[in-house]
Amino acid sequence: MSLTYTFKRLIRSWRLFIALLLGIVLASTFFAGINVGADTAAKQALDQELSKVLVDVIVSPSYEFMIGKQRLLSSKNVSDAMDAISNVEGVANLEVISGSWAPSQMLGKNLTVPYFRVTAISENSSVYEGWKGGAPAIHENQTYVWLGSTDAKLLDIGDVIPLNFTMTSMDNVGTVVAETSFLLNLTVAGFAELDDEALALASGQYYYYSSVPEVTEIVIQQNLLIVSWEQTLTKLLDFVYEFSPTYSPMDTTILVYLNRRSLLSPWDVGGSSAGLKTVTLQINNMVSRYGLSATNRLAEVLNSYQAVAFGMRFTFIIAALPVFFVAWYMGSTVSDVSFNLRRREIGLLLTKGFSRRQLLWMFLFEAGLIGLIGGLLGIVLSLMFSPFFVAAAGGQFSGAAVIGPDSVALTVAFAVIITFLSFYRPARRASNMATVDALREYMYVEEVKPYKRLWPWVAFLLGSFKMAVFLLGINFQAEMLRLGFPPANILLFILLTIVVIIDGILNYIGPFLFFWGFTKIFIRGSLKFQEIVARAAKFLGDLNELATKSVQRNPARAAAVAFLIAFIIGYSVQIVGTLASEQDFGVRETYFRVGSDVSVQLPSSANASQVMQAIQTNVTEVESITTEYNLRGSTSLEPYREQMQLTAVDPGNWLSTAYYESDLFSGRSVEEAFEIMRSNNYTVILERNYATALDKEVDDVVSVTFGEDTTVDLRVVGFFGRELPQMQDEVRPYFYMQYWSYAPEGLYHELRDEVLSYSSARVLIKLKSGSDGEAVTNKIRDLDINVDSVSSVAAQLKERQSNYIVTGSLNILRLGVVFIVVAASVGTGLVTFVSLRERRREASIMGVRGLSFRQLVAMLLTENLAVVVFSVLLGAVVGLVVVRGTIASSNAFTIFSYTPLSRRMVFPPDALLTLATSFALVFASTILPVILMAKIYSSRLERTVREV
Repeated sequence: MSLTYTFKRLIRSWRLFIALLLGIVLASTFFAGINVGADTAAKQALDQELSKVLVDVIVSPSYEFMIGKQRLLSSKNVSDAMDAISNVEGVANLEVISGSWAPSQMLGKNLTVPYFRVTAISENSSVYEGWKGGAPAIHENQTYVWLGSTDAKLLDIGDVIPLNFTMTSMDNVGTVVAETSFLLNLTVAGFAELDDEALALASGQYYYYSSVPEVTEIVIQQNLLIVSWEQTLTKLLDFVYEFSPTYSPMDTTILVYLNRRSLLSPWDVGGSSAGLKTVTLQINNMVSRYGLSATNRLAEVLNSYQAVAFGMRFTFIIAALPVFFVAWYMGSTVSDVSFNLRRREIGLLLTKGFSRRQLLWMFLFEAGLIGLIGGLLGIVLSLMFSPFFVAAAGGQFSGAAVIGPDSVALTVAFAVIITFLSFYRPARRASNMATVDALREYMYVEEVKPYKRLWPWVAFLLGSFKMAVFLLGINFQAEMLRLGFPPANILLFILLTIVVIIDGILNYIGPFLFFWGFTKIFIRGSLKFQEIVARAAKFLGDLNELATKSVQRNPARAAAVAFLIAFIIGYSVQIVGTLASEQDFGVRETYFRVGSDVSVQLPSSANASQVMQAIQTNVTEVESITTEYNLRGSTSLEPYREQMQLTAVDPGNWLSTAYYESDLFSGRSVEEAFEIMRSNNYTVILERNYATALDKEVDDVVSVTFGEDTTVDLRVVGFFGRELPQMQDEVRPYFYMQYWSYAPEGLYHELRDEVLSYSSARVLIKLKSGSDGEAVTNKIRDLDINVDSVSSVAAQLKERQSNYIVTGSLNILRLGVVFIVVAASVGTGLVTFVSLRERRREASIMGVRGLSFRQLVAMLLTENLAVVVFSVLLGAVVGLVVVRGTIASSNAFTIFSYTPLSRRMVFPPDALLTLATSFALVFASTILPVILMAKIYSSRLERTVREV
């Protein structure tokens, strides 16, 4: 009977049912949306890391440490081992690859690198898949030269490359007892152009592969020859096996590729790890007889993925905390009003024989049904809208949104639990009402308890302490480091330890405690707020008293609304401001690390001018170009510290080419200091910490020794970098971070002979407006110049944005801001709506007494907007204080920073737009329900008058 009645009642009271359901749907959508963000970001991070694993399992010879000898393989051993591995369940494909280094003396060829890496690939090798233009058949004693080899241009088709493989056999004490060699003459059949993955395999990069071009380029600079494993290398392999040297001249590896789809699941990391472990054990069991052992690269990535997923889950928990307050408050408030409007129904059920226990279970069944439906709808909506929310908040969310089974179960459980928590106390109060009271038309049923001031004051004081710490930019952990260990003052150290623990906890709950204590004390427990509302509403005349009395009548509800809005606005400002600061710091740090739009690292400073000239001649996008020379010098501080690092620059065009920040230079303005350096080679912009240690001021002279005994006196024309915080002398050396000093390029040229052997150089390039940094980078790499690497800001920022491990947590926080603002806005609207519905009789009476629609709207807006405006201002101010304190705290740890840059508080246009949208939604959530309900009341009153 109660079940049937429950469904009928929900159908009849569909407006309240939708209001209750909407709050739960919104909360579960937020909860599921954050889970979708965490699952999607974590899965993308896993897929990205797996894409860098070129070989799933690497099977290679083991080393017999007991006899100091490398295990050797014959061609038959390799074939038998591959046949055994192919029978292991989960193995999709496998191949063999051998590599060796061998010297060569080619007649008539002046090779830059007189040795070659020979890579032998099997007929089914994955290298063929990355062979641009199609891979040809490689016959016996033929070789294809990698087109990017250092000496590729010196070789021609038909050239014969003689390679001599020398082997020795030693006894246990290291004495050579036998020696032999194998001569292999390879005929150049053509040139191979390989993509990055094929090149990494051919170069032996099985354990590490990077998609960053400048990293790959450094790793694979070599002369590379590709031969057939079956037709060419087996002879050498069997010759080595028969001779049995102590060390083989070649490395033979079996590359195993697994069926990833069947073995890996991001939703079951434990099961996937167990499955990979089983496969590895089976392979090891198969190949151990041949002296081989397997290394599972997928297992390594999966284990690191667990840490990444945990970190994202932790970020999710932090981001999801506000939803508990929003959902609980919305549900409890709407439930209070709902049961208040059902008083007559409850009284009639009691008179018909329903027990109070039956009523309570009926109400709880309603809660379970609403929670279940709300949770399922929340999952569907989160999958639909999560990517759009992240994109609207400035994040990047590629691919399809995904959600794991555990997240589905958690979301449904969350929706049901939060609904029960919201319903239980109102339902219990309603079911325990006396029958006479329940039959009354109206009675305020919100539970009223004696107001306690102790805990609100404790929360307010703790929150105020944290706000003061944020405002002053104090970092207690940095202060502890300055004291050193063991500390000179043990009592101060103990006190500071306690403060650090409390401060660390307050980093997370400090704003919450401040908002809760403030609203409890100054809105619910004080008449000051009501007096402010009365003063602000003087323009309403007599309506002022009605609005003020309405606020005074529900101080607990007003305080709860104020807390909710202030907390959400403060949270939004904090997250948006912190993310904007981190994004700004990341871009600036990338520019500072690269040095300009593009930088070219040279292997030696000897050819810097030739490289710079070649770039100017062949790259039309260059606006300005300059060279930096890096060298070291000794001062009176050595050997207690590292040598002073100097960067010699051209004072004439460095400022117009390089990226720098003026606040890093002090003593003189950066322009004035460089102008002095331009006219005097014996000057230096001294690093601040060095200046402090040497006790040097501007225009003092510092003596620096270069090479063996060349000492020069340099005039200090300014300072560079950030000075470390003051700390104990015995502690400072452990945390000393040295940056660099700037000297004129002319000084380097004068000391070139003394410093050339240990100096380096890089070319900085500023591009014309609108130029493509990645295209310029590729163009420079294609030039015939000797460089180590080419870096560009555009490529590194693109790589950073595509790194889901870096951006995943940020996207989750962006998603959290969007959802929490929408949740708070709709929640405020629901609270306003049901509260006004509760007062429909009051509104009708005021209408009968002559209150117009405009006057009704003005009165309702005054009593609601007073709370909203105050809460928005409070939340915005506290949010700004938290952002400033977080940035100041991060900057306090300069002792661990490898860059002299500081974080700064910035709010770019997209961040301001997000915050403006948040404010607008909060105000709209109050204004629209007021206008709508006032319109409904006025329309009903007009219909009643016409009927009369």
